[in-house]
Amino acid sequence: MQLKNVSNVALTRIAIKITCFIFILWAANITYGIVHESAHAMVVDALGGHVYDIYVNTMGTDAFTVHSEIPGIDGGVLVEVAGMAVTTLFAFISLFTGYAPLTWFLALRTSIYAINYEAGTDIDNIHQLIGSGSWLISVLLVALNLTCVLVSLKIAFRKTAGVPASSSSSAHVSLLNNN
Repeated sequence: MQLKNVSNVALTRIAIKITCFIFILWAANITYGIVHESAHAMVVDALGGHVYDIYVNTMGTDAFTVHSEIPGIDGGVLVEVAGMAVTTLFAFISLFTGYAPLTWFLALRTSIYAINYEAGTDIDNIHQLIGSGSWLISVLLVALNLTCVLVSLKIAFRKTAGVPASSSSSAHVSLLNNN
């Protein structure tokens, strides 16, 4: 009887953790879409355009901003790159939360989005405006976001090893030598 209660408690804890993870992923998707599209909207507004609508579906997997046309190639590129630039910035800011999965989510989703050249995506729109130069933007965004992931992994491994995340490498060496 005691073993059955222990296994029920363990299963309940696992179910709660899975439910929390799914909720956090859903909330992160919605937030990602809102932040990404709001960045587009702010740049449109800053360039004198008009924002008519921001749409983010209930899963946060599809989003777009309806706005007036922004004249010129430079304005168009700024509007299109704004969403990915802001989510990249948020990935770096999320390093300070200490919650590595959030950083990984933001950085990896932005990296995937930066190389998604399907019709209608931001990077495809940039490609339509500047041609093959869009690959430089893709490479830059992916490099920045993967650097963010690597920094997050380094912090996570330092925490796992019992070394304070803010310690220098010389302090780490002295800790190793003392053990």
